[in-house]
Amino acid sequence: MNENLIIDAGMHVGQDTAYYLDKGFDVVAVEANPVLARAAEERFAGAIAAGRLRVLNVAVAERTGTASLSVSDDATIWSSLDADFVRRNEAFGTRYRTVDVPAVRFDELLADVGIPYYLKIDIEGLDMLCVRALHRFDDRPAYVSLESKVSVGGASYADAFDELAHLWALGYRRFKYVDQRRHPEIRLAPPAREGGYVDQRFSEDSSGPFGEETPGVWRPFPVAVARGAALWSQHDLAGFGGRREHSRPAATYRRAHTRLTGRALGWYDLHAAL
Repeated sequence: MNENLIIDAGMHVGQDTAYYLDKGFDVVAVEANPVLARAAEERFAGAIAAGRLRVLNVAVAERTGTASLSVSDDATIWSSLDADFVRRNEAFGTRYRTVDVPAVRFDELLADVGIPYYLKIDIEGLDMLCVRALHRFDDRPAYVSLESKVSVGGASYADAFDELAHLWALGYRRFKYVDQRRHPEIRLAPPAREGGYVDQRFSEDSSGPFGEETPGVWRPFPVAVARGAALWSQHDLAGFGGRREHSRPAATYRRAHTRLTGRALGWYDLHAAL
């Protein structure tokens, strides 16, 4: 494991990559959308020239070759290879076009760039391709995060449990579900617990702090399973794309949640630590 390396799988517009660079880490950023990859190469030209950043314009897929990427120009964060993910978003009015992009298996990518200290995964519906690839290696990232199925409309609880099960099998023993909607509330105080200190302001679309700077308490596997089941049930009842989203009980639940917490229902990243 390279203790100074972070892989940003699903770079999007680069706000996470910029944060990791500012904290002093080297970064390999993976972005399938060629428009976003080119913009990142211009934005981060200095870091690339200094050897601190590689931008890989590839899609993570089941097979190496060429893949048809569904790109939303209106909601670039929702570009994906996952047909189910795309159909869900189209049902809510998101418009897509397709573009052929280079594709690579994530185990091949890891064999090229090495095992990172932190692996951030957010590739819109196919995050588990990256997690499963880790089984092919003896070393593991110290920390992993992915966009969890507990808050993805149409996902089954088996999908959510599968995330925890694979991470457990890989040797991860500490877990957190982090509400992405609460990221703007986070203020990190010095000294830094990961890399150098950065007075960062996080957006809902960012992956937020990582490692020992993530908010909340690390939980053991059984507690994480129970928490995941509760979050999945909440989303299935009242979340975006949930099966009962438009029911009267769902509307009542959302109003009560907003009154009690002061915010709407969120979506969750699952963080895991060795």
